[in-house]
Amino acid sequence: MAQIIDITGRITNELPIVKITDELVVTVNNRKNTILSMQAMVQEATKKAQNENGTFDELAMMNKSLEILVGAKAAKEIDSLDLPIPEYKVVYQAIMAAATGSSLEEVESRFQDGEKK
Repeated sequence: MAQIIDITGRITNELPIVKITDELVVTVNNRKNTILSMQAMVQEATKKAQNENGTFDELAMMNKSLEILVGAKAAKEIDSLDLPIPEYKVVYQAIMAAATGSSLEEVESRFQDGEKK
């Protein structure tokens, strides 16, 4: 008889949630196709920066990524908080952690490692 591996208990189909403030809680769309779209957008922005003047607009890329992952309305609400850049990056990293199923510490570490290069 063939081996059967039952993963039904691991498939919840629930989307992660990130609490940014007491009033602002966002649902992160971590579906495969959404993540692929975001990755394609980042790759295209990187390629465009390399082909043009070499400047990469990190904030524009972060804004667009948030829009893809949490939706335009929630991204606008995040933007309306008018956070200092370090805190905005924490919000971005928390949403990326939720989207990738990583811990916030893992994502923060990846971003710090990337900035050192």
